[in-house]
Amino acid sequence: MAFSFDLAVIFHRERRMKKRSTIIKRRRRPRDMCKSHEPMPEIPFDLVIEILTRLPAKSLMRFKAVSKLWSSLICSPTFTNRLLKVPSSTLRLYVTSCFLDNSHLKSKLLSSSSCPSSDITTISSFVIDEDLTIPAMIGYYMAHVFRGLMLFVKEPSTKIYNTTTRQLIVLPDIEESNVIVEEHKNKKFMYRIGHDPAHDQYKVVCIVARPSDEFGELKPFLSEHWVFILGGNELSRWRKITCRTPHLPVTQIININERMHYLAWVRLLCPMLVSFDFSSEKISLLQAPEDISVFDYDPIEYYGRVALFECSGLGREGMMNLWVMGDGEKNIWSKKTLVVHPSQMDIVNSISLRVQGTTRNNEVILVPQNLKYTRTGEVIVEPQNTTLLYIFLYDLQKSLIRKVEIKETPYHTTIWDVVGLDDVENFMSL
Repeated sequence: MAFSFDLAVIFHRERRMKKRSTIIKRRRRPRDMCKSHEPMPEIPFDLVIEILTRLPAKSLMRFKAVSKLWSSLICSPTFTNRLLKVPSSTLRLYVTSCFLDNSHLKSKLLSSSSCPSSDITTISSFVIDEDLTIPAMIGYYMAHVFRGLMLFVKEPSTKIYNTTTRQLIVLPDIEESNVIVEEHKNKKFMYRIGHDPAHDQYKVVCIVARPSDEFGELKPFLSEHWVFILGGNELSRWRKITCRTPHLPVTQIININERMHYLAWVRLLCPMLVSFDFSSEKISLLQAPEDISVFDYDPIEYYGRVALFECSGLGREGMMNLWVMGDGEKNIWSKKTLVVHPSQMDIVNSISLRVQGTTRNNEVILVPQNLKYTRTGEVIVEPQNTTLLYIFLYDLQKSLIRKVEIKETPYHTTIWDVVGLDDVENFMSL
């Protein structure tokens, strides 16, 4: 089993210090001491790493206090990457909740976990077990969660929060932007975190766009793409990425195979599928299926491929549409119509649902939501009509849908939303 040089050096130094301590103890020990009191043999380095990767995050956080060497070991890039390859046994939903407290509207960010021993295909409920709200989040909204890293935004300011280490950093402002400094009522920001496997870097992408001042349905858009590398030095700053075709994002963004994808307008009512490669930082545009409406479709991952999912007819007719990309270069899409069994219609009857991505077992996460869209693609969220928190998981292969409750809500509220799902504990130092 191969490990990086930095972990080997850390372990070697730790072992050398233990040997020195053992020698001193032996010198002080009486010669007639029983052999049963001799020190235990050292645990092989590979086995130490294997044991640590199987421990929960809370235990590893405590072990960082053992010594500086152990802290360096647990926070080292190689050990962190090793942990990321071992999905957590606990799946977490992140929920925002608004409620009145002494006539003041307050907001909370709550973490809701599944039972560690339960299988995602059989989960029937989540339990809210942690309040992640900190004062630094006030006035910000959660834009994305990826591998244990949360992105909070108060346009144009951004913050990154590590849910495992509880480290919070403020990203610098974007400088030299022509669009951000403008006062435009239809200006739109989109943010995303992704991983660059070629350089083993985490990157934050900011897209800012607005309609041009021209009139008519063929008017173009103005847009800028900016990239920030996490974990850099204090002089790190946002870099502008060239995009030959300005566009306006109109759907949520998803990450698939180290790329992010979203639907956008190149011209008004002219949808394109946009892809951004986190390694090469290149932007590509592909023609979306002609008969889709960007107000109804959302990009999802379908067995490792990009797909467009539409569920607006689920609550009324029990039908959904799925466009799956077969060949991106040739712009080949295949359409599937999905039908829910009539016996399950009572579960989703007359409920408006929003797509929130997919689980690792290819179940679409559907969040009850009252949504309204503007002509610029802005989403307006209205309050829920119930204090019961829940989501739906739709199995794309079996065409079955199930309701999953979010229990033990500490606040009585009708304004809530599921804003992310994650199953990774990340010890990365920001």
